[in-house]
Amino acid sequence: MSNNNALTGMTGGLTRPQTPQTINFDSGQPLPKRQAPAVLPPSVKVSLSEDVTGEQSKGQRLTEKFEQSSRELLSHQKKSELDNGELIDGETGAVILAPLELPNKKDLEAFEDLFSNELVKAGVDTSIPIKLKGNGEGGVIVTNDHPDKDKIEALFASNPDLQQGFVKAETYTTLQKIYQLHQQWMKNIESGMREKAANNWLVNASNNAVDNSELSFNKGKVAQPTLARSLLS
Repeated sequence: MSNNNALTGMTGGLTRPQTPQTINFDSGQPLPKRQAPAVLPPSVKVSLSEDVTGEQSKGQRLTEKFEQSSRELLSHQKKSELDNGELIDGETGAVILAPLELPNKKDLEAFEDLFSNELVKAGVDTSIPIKLKGNGEGGVIVTNDHPDKDKIEALFASNPDLQQGFVKAETYTTLQKIYQLHQQWMKNIESGMREKAANNWLVNASNNAVDNSELSFNKGKVAQPTLARSLLS
């Protein structure tokens, strides 16, 4: 199972039935016990209780759905490589940034360290939170009213490593939001919502989360992603 977001499966115990003793119907005496067959290698089928099986199936279903949605969301744009290593949208031709592999927490922490250092070197006021968002053309913009907005945007424009770090960090936090939506998707189905309706809700909510994705940076850290109540309803 891919990535560091896989769920832990549950296991159950194996119960062995008691073997009845064989009786000689003519004499009424028990027959000699036969030698037990040799124990085979661990291809034994373990019987789980319904509760355990249900929980395992639920977790597996949630994980598989999340992985499928993640692949679709991260590859919905047709991409082609340019000679300089940049990526473009195959439909619009706009330059885009995309992580080379699925990001993880270490990528997030690397971006936090690099961005913090660049802010200090540029003399940016770090006492004010910074909200960042991709502009859809390969750049990064500041979305809140920060006095050093131009300086911050110039940092990303002149530093490819910082740009790529932003993309990985944003993708990582967006996937966390998407997973929260999948948990709600499962709850919707369990509460009686038809699966087709639940799937439609999930697609719309996930696209909304992606379209409105941004990073909030404060005191050297990226804020934990939170979903608006409207996305969970």
